[in-house]
Order: sequence, then C-alpha cells, then structure tokens
Amino acid sequence: MKSVSTPISTARFLASVCLGAAASAAHGGVITPDLERAMAMRGTHADTSVIVRFSNPVDFAPLVVTDRRTRDNRLLLALKARGAQRRAAIEPLLVAQGARRITDLWIINGLATTLPAVAVKRLAEVEGVKSIGLDSYVQGGRSQRMPAPRAPQRGAAPALAAPPGVSAQDVVEGAASRATPGWNMAAVQAPQMWALGHTGRGVVVAIMDTGVDLAHPDLRRKWRGGANSWFDPHGEENLPYDAVGHGTQAMGIVLGGRALGVAPDARWIGVRLYDSAGRARMSDIHRAFQWLMDPDGDPATVDAPDVVNASWTLSGRPPGTCIAEFSEDIRALRSSGIAVVFAAGNDGPAERTSSSPANSPGALSVGAVELDLTLARQSSRGPSGCDGAVFPRLVAPGLGVRTTDISHGGVPTYATVSGTSLAAPHVAGVLALLAGAFPAASVDELEAALVRGAQDLGDRGPDSRYGHGLVQALAAFNALRDEREPAAQGATVLGGLADPDSRNTARSMQAHERRETGLASGMPER
Repeated sequence: MKSVSTPISTARFLASVCLGAAASAAHGGVITPDLERAMAMRGTHADTSVIVRFSNPVDFAPLVVTDRRTRDNRLLLALKARGAQRRAAIEPLLVAQGARRITDLWIINGLATTLPAVAVKRLAEVEGVKSIGLDSYVQGGRSQRMPAPRAPQRGAAPALAAPPGVSAQDVVEGAASRATPGWNMAAVQAPQMWALGHTGRGVVVAIMDTGVDLAHPDLRRKWRGGANSWFDPHGEENLPYDAVGHGTQAMGIVLGGRALGVAPDARWIGVRLYDSAGRARMSDIHRAFQWLMDPDGDPATVDAPDVVNASWTLSGRPPGTCIAEFSEDIRALRSSGIAVVFAAGNDGPAERTSSSPANSPGALSVGAVELDLTLARQSSRGPSGCDGAVFPRLVAPGLGVRTTDISHGGVPTYATVSGTSLAAPHVAGVLALLAGAFPAASVDELEAALVRGAQDLGDRGPDSRYGHGLVQALAAFNALRDEREPAAQGATVLGGLADPDSRNTARSMQAHERRETGLASGMPER
C-alpha cells in the first residue's frame, strides 16, 4: 500500500523553517530536560539520538474498535497516513541538518533520528513540532529465581521413556498435559474455565520481553510461525530466541501445558525487546508497539494479537515516577482491540512505588501475591504516579511459580520463579480465555469483567496494595456473560452456563484460522 504524503519542495520548506524560527516560541516544540542535559554534557556538535513528536495527532475517538470481530485497521491506516505526511514535510530539513537516520514512529505521531545537537534547537523552532526528547537506552532485567532443586538421589524415579513408535517429545508433552495444575492455576480459576471448554483456542497472545525459547517442547508448537510472528528491532535474531529466560518464563505461564499455562490452546508471537547487551532504545520499544499493531506490514490484513503481555519496567528513575513515554502506544493498541498487560514492578514494600509504563493511564497493571494470597513483599504499591488511580489494578500469583525455562536445545526445562513479571502473564492468560469465549467483547468490556470478578483482598474495596483484588477467570466470565446475555437471543448453554457469543464463536475461530493460513509454513522443524 502506498504511503499518503503531502509533496513540498525543499526550498519552500526551508523558507518556512526560517519563518518559523523567527516566530514566537509558542509555535515551536519543547526540548525535554533529559535531552537538554545530554546536549550540555556532549557538546553542540555531538551526534544526538532524539525522538520528535508532532502536534495535531489523529483523533482516535471515531476509530476505536468496539467489536473485536470487526477489527479493520482503520486506526492503523490513519496513523500511517499521518506519519507519512509528517515525514514528507520534515525530512528535507533533517537531511539539510545532517541527520544520519530517520525512523518512522507513526504510532506516536513522531519519528526518531540522530543529528548534531546544534540542530536540535533549530528543529524545535519548526511549527508543528510538539516536543523533542532524548532517545535514551533502557536496561533489561531478570526474574527472581527460586533455588535450584537438589540432584536426584539413588532410587529416584527414572526419566520418562518413550514407547516404540512414540517420540520422546510426545511423551514429555503428554506428561505435561496430564500433570496436576499448580497452585497458581487454581488461584486464578483456570481449571474451571477449561472444564467449560474455554482454553484460549483461536486467540493470539504476544509477548514483549527478552524473547522466547522456540526449542522448548511446551512452546514451540504454539508459535504462530511465519514472518509476522517474531520481531527483533535490533536485527540480531531472525527466529524466536531467548538468552536470558525471562520471556520464556512469562510465556509458559500464559500458555504452557495445562499444568503450567492459563490458556494452553492459545498461540503466541513475540518481540525481542532487548539486544544482546540487554539494552533497548526508547525508539526500539516504540517500533515494537508499532509492529504489534501490524505484524506483517500490510494494513489490508488483520494479524495483530488479541492480548499483549509486557513484563518490563523503565529503569533509572525513582519508584513512583511517571514516565509517560509509551502512553500513546498503549492507547493505540487498546483502541485497535488489543489488550495490554503490564507487570506492576518489584519496588515494594513502600507505598507510592508504582512503575512506568504500568502506571500509565490505560495500562492494566498487575501486582504479585504469595501462596496464602498475601501481597508479595517486593510487589510495587500505589497509587499510580501518573494519575493517582488505583495501582495495581489487579493482583495474581507471583511468588514460587513453576514455569518453562531456557531448554538448551529442546530439553524440557522448568524453573520456580517470583516477581510481578510472573504475575502479569496470569492476567494475560485469563484475558486470552475471555477473548476466546467472547470474541465480540471490546477491550474495555474484558477488563471491566476482570475488575468486577476480582476477589477482594486486603482493605475492603480497591486499595493501593491489592488494587481491585485477585484475578478470577470464572467470576470474570460470569460477569461478562451476565452483562451480554440480555442482548444475546437464543444463547446456547455450555457446561450449564449460557455462552452469549456462541453463535459467533465458530465464525470467529474460522476468521482466526484464515488469518493464520499459510503463515505457519515459516515455522522451522526442530
């Protein structure tokens, strides 16, 4: 699809820039304090990586998806068209000022570029430029692992052996499917949803993290596969890969086997957020959000995920600080029908320790509880440092949780881990169950059902430790069913409960399958 642009001659544009520079500062953009400090330290001629945001953004209101079955990419098209116009208008100036790279960030009505610091102030004076900030680095983190189990003693049970004609892989996966669900699965009512036939089938969950180990037996067959199912903004890994294990652990909780994952029949796609040095630029993360809106780069197709799990926070700022860098990205995904779940952070036990982006308006933040459902000591507390809202929104199991780990070549490896990074995937998994059960429900409806169905913990009502309470899949399902039931005539009964979207489930599943047909051909045989 051709980008929409507004043609303008270089001479004409540079003339307008000169006029803009002489005009009132009210017509120009704001240079953020962190960028001012960086330029002061590096000198006026040092190359500086910046993110430029423009005024007059796209109006989201008429483009919000209210029925997830009818996602049509109208918002995506509008954002890309506006981005193309902005780039066409500003690129001549950037080139004239010696910009070395220009990266479209249409999701935030902006772009990223590297140019001499002396050119930043000139750029800020251009009418239509809203702000210029530093394209700084973010450092990745790790989950908190429990001590490794002791080595087996004599007389311990032998390893699983494969019968003739059956692969060891099938034995491992079969054993996983028969295993007893962990305490964390019971705590969020996942088994009750499975008993009703809701296992996440037809739903796609994306993970923004350190990557995912594609070789792990519990995960490799659930990758959607193809060029639209993996994104590394650093260009280092062409296929899903995880050198740290953090993303693999989070993904196992979302959709590992029924002993491990909340939505075992969902499929996954992934973003490798950090490079081999464990770092990512702000612009890399914006590009990751953009990719999630349009994984195959073709707005004519709808291949975006239903749910995104983001078990990461922005480091380098005091707990409780509001860093609104990704607020527009989150709003764009939600408006497109994509639910976004964030880990609340591990900066407790003090109050007012909310982390960004989890404390951004629109983010679904998740804190961690222990086996006895008391709040984990490290779980961040609220209220939100951005808008004073309830933080975290919900809590889920996050201490001593068993999940998948780096397999080292396909060996089924598991770890017991802790932190809000592991609590958030429980909520992402529950959202996948609800999205499959109610394909017409909007993101707002799905999240409202989670809040209504949550088990109140701590102080009565929502508070700054447990939020609205412990996520409960069945209770949320019932809340959503009861809300939608009056509008659904002739709803069928499944497991004794009316399923108001059952008439649409088959059609929705077929749409998912059509969307994925041919894409799995890119999945390697391991």
